[in-house]
Amino acid sequence: MKNVLTPIQMSVVDKNTAYNGIPTLVLMENAGSQIANYIKENYLNHKKISIYAGSGGNGGDGLVVARHLLNYGYKIRLFILFDPRNIKHPDTQLNYAAIEKIAQADKNLKLYKIRDSTQLKPDNSDIIIDAILGTGVRSKLREPISKAVDTINYSPAIVISVDIPTGLNPTDGSTPHKQVIPQTTLTLHKKKTGLIKAQKTYTGDVVVLDIGIPKISELYTGLGDLLKIHKPKPDSHKNQNGSILIIGSNKDYIGAVVFAATAALTQHIDLVYIVVPEKSAPIIKQYNPEFIVRSTPGDTLTDESYDMISDLIEKVDAILIGSGAGLDLRTGELFNHIIKTVDKPIVVDADALKLVDIENTQNKEVIITPHAHEFMTFTNEKLPDMMDEKIELLQKLSDKYHLTILLKGVIDIITTQKDYKLNNTGNAGMTMGGTGDILAGLTCALVTKTDSLFDAASIAAFIIGYAADKAQKEHGDYYSIDDIFDNIKKIEGI
Repeated sequence: MKNVLTPIQMSVVDKNTAYNGIPTLVLMENAGSQIANYIKENYLNHKKISIYAGSGGNGGDGLVVARHLLNYGYKIRLFILFDPRNIKHPDTQLNYAAIEKIAQADKNLKLYKIRDSTQLKPDNSDIIIDAILGTGVRSKLREPISKAVDTINYSPAIVISVDIPTGLNPTDGSTPHKQVIPQTTLTLHKKKTGLIKAQKTYTGDVVVLDIGIPKISELYTGLGDLLKIHKPKPDSHKNQNGSILIIGSNKDYIGAVVFAATAALTQHIDLVYIVVPEKSAPIIKQYNPEFIVRSTPGDTLTDESYDMISDLIEKVDAILIGSGAGLDLRTGELFNHIIKTVDKPIVVDADALKLVDIENTQNKEVIITPHAHEFMTFTNEKLPDMMDEKIELLQKLSDKYHLTILLKGVIDIITTQKDYKLNNTGNAGMTMGGTGDILAGLTCALVTKTDSLFDAASIAAFIIGYAADKAQKEHGDYYSIDDIFDNIKKIEGI
C-alpha cells in the first residue's frame, strides 16, 4: 500500500471503507477522538482551546474534537464559520446538532456563529485548532474564512491543523491565496501529496493519525473507485468524452464485439467504432445504431486492412483487439502490426492473447485481460498457487514489459510496475460466454475516462463483478448477460 495519497485517492479510500461496512460517521468520530487524544497527551496544561470549523468533513472532525476535549477538562471556544442551515455533509450535520445541545448545558463550551469577518477578534488561546477546510482548496478563500486564517496566523497560540492546513492545495502543496501556518498538521490515515510537496514552513511537523481504516479499503476495489471516473464537462462536445475502436468478431463469433461495444457505451463515451470482416458487419450493424461499423474484405481480419484501420485509429482514444477475432495467423500479423506501430492505449483480450507476441508490448500502453490459461499462453509463465507469489510474478512482468495486467479469477489481480489492486466482486455465474467481452469493453472505455490504465482495469473489474453479484441476488445463479447490463447501468457513480 502507498504511504502517501492524493486527495482523490483518500476520497476513494473513505468511500470504500463505507462500502466495506464502516460508516464515514465512524471515521469522523475516530478522527476527532484521535486528535483530542493527541492534544491531551502533548498539551495537558494548555487548557484554553479555540477551534475554527468549516462546514465540510474537516469541520465535522473539529466538532468531534471539541466534544472529546470537553470531557478531558479543556475550555473550548468553537467558531462556526458557516450557516448551519447550509451544511451539506451529513456527518457534520449530525455532529453540529450534538454540539449545539452540548453548548446549552456545558459552561466550558462557548459557541460563536460567525457570519461576518468583523465578528472575528484577536485570539489569545493556548491552542488553536484549524478545522476549516480539508482537501478541497483550489482558489481564493472567501470571507469569513479568509479573515479567520489571518486571525489564526496573528495569534500567539500553538496552531494545529486537521488533515491539511486551510488554504494549502492538498495535491501539489501550493498556496493559491493564503493559508494557516501551523506548528503541527495532524493528517488522517496517510500523508497527502500536498504535505510532501510543500515546504515544512507551511505544514509544521506532520503527524499521521490512525482513524481505523482497514487495509481492504486500499487493497481491494470498491464503490469509491468510481470517483476516479471523469465526469463530462458541462460545455463539452462530441469527441471530448471518449472514443474507442474495437477490432474483432469473425463470422463465427459475432456477439463478442457486440457485447464489448455495448459495455463501452454504458460508460457514456461519445463514439464506438467497430472493424470486423465483411461477413460479420451487416449483422453487427443491426444491434445498435450507435455502433459505427467498418468492414474488411473476406471472412477474417488480415494485415491487408491495416491502412484502413490506421485511419480509424487516428480518430480514437483507445483500441480493443481480440474479441471474437479467431486464431488465423493472418489476424495475428495484423494485431502485432498494430501493437508495434500504434502509440495509443490498447486492450489485448481473448484471441489476441494467443496471437500477440509479448515482446511487442514493451514500452507500449497495453492492458492485457487474461484468465489463468490465457495468461500462461501469452507470457509462457506458470502461475504460482499462492496469492503473494502471483502478485510478485505479475508485477515483475508488468515491469519487464511495461504492461498493465488484469488477471481474471475468483479474486482478480490488477498490476502495474509499481502498484497492484485486488477485486473480489463477481461469482460463478460469470463463466457464461460474453462476460470477458463485457470486461474488455468496459476497460477500453474507461481508459478514456480515467487517469491511468491501472485505474481503468481496476474499475472495470469491479463494475462487472458488482453488477453480476446484483444479478445473482435478483435472479439466482442462472442470470443472463442482459441482467448484467441492466445492473451496470444502475451502478451509482457511472
